[in-house]
Amino acid sequence: MRKNQMVCGFVLAMAVLLPALNPAVLGQDPKLENRGKEAVIMGYVRDAACLMRHPDVLKPANECARMCARAGSPLIIATKTGGLYMPISATIPDKSQTDRLMPFVGKYVRVSGRVFERSGLQAIAITEIEAAPTESE
Repeated sequence: MRKNQMVCGFVLAMAVLLPALNPAVLGQDPKLENRGKEAVIMGYVRDAACLMRHPDVLKPANECARMCARAGSPLIIATKTGGLYMPISATIPDKSQTDRLMPFVGKYVRVSGRVFERSGLQAIAITEIEAAPTESE
């Protein structure tokens, strides 16, 4: 009898919990996913910390950006017009883009991918990145 009560309790618990684990219930319904907009952005790959502390400096003039990036500072893409883009992966679960961006730290780049925006934060799921000449070069 005791074993039957445990089995019934387990089945009841699963009947209650499993629907709650449905992605639609969790607010992650794939049909509602923001797919972003295809875009190309141009900007400098920078470490976030230095750029936030020195907003007047867009292009790094020394090894500071690379040192901060190697130490683990998050990387962003900063446009000449002041836009800041957080790089994200094109897949979920998201994967760090640091290894992909390290060769470009401190350099001006052309990035294509899907751009997302939420509450003022901009992100780009990078499909292609390459070094680009600046207007002064």
